[in-house]
Amino acid sequence: MIGNIYAIAAVAIIGGGLFGFDISSMSAIISIPQYKCYFQAGPIPTDPSECTGPESSVQGGITAAMPGGSWLGALCSGFISDIFGRKKSIMIGAVICGTNRNRWIGSTIICAAQNVPMLVVGRIINGFCVGICSAQVPVYISELAPPSKRGRLVGAQQWAITWGIMIMF
Repeated sequence: MIGNIYAIAAVAIIGGGLFGFDISSMSAIISIPQYKCYFQAGPIPTDPSECTGPESSVQGGITAAMPGGSWLGALCSGFISDIFGRKKSIMIGAVICGTNRNRWIGSTIICAAQNVPMLVVGRIINGFCVGICSAQVPVYISELAPPSKRGRLVGAQQWAITWGIMIMF
C-alpha cells in the first residue's frame, strides 16, 4: 500500500494528463481521411480526399457527447460517492466505466463503432466516467494531503489536465 501523498498525487497527475487527452481527442481525429470516409454522410467517393465526413450538426453531436456525459457524471458523482465512498467511486470511474488508463466499456464501444450512434454512446459512457473522476479526484487528493500541500497537489492535477488538452491540440 502506498502512503506517500506525492506518489498518490503523481498517479492522479498522470490521470489528469490523460483526462486532458480525452477532452480534446476529437480535435485530432475529425480531420483525418479515414474518419471522414468511415462516417461519411451520403455516398462514399472513390477518392478518399473527397470525403467530407459527417454533416456539421452530426459532428457537433459526436463532439458534444463526451462533455455531455462528463456533465452527467459530475452531477451523479456526489451520489455515487455517498454510497460507495470517494475511493471506490474513483475506482468505478477508472476501471468499470473506463476513463484514463483503463478505458474498458466506453473505449471498446468507440473502437468497435460501426455507425455514428455507436460512436456517440461510447463517448457518452467515457464522458460519464470522466465526470465522476474529475469531480472526485481533486477532493480525494485534498482529503489525503496535509493542509500545507493541498493547493500544490490539487493545482498540479488541474495543471496536468490543461497540459493534456494543449498537447492533444
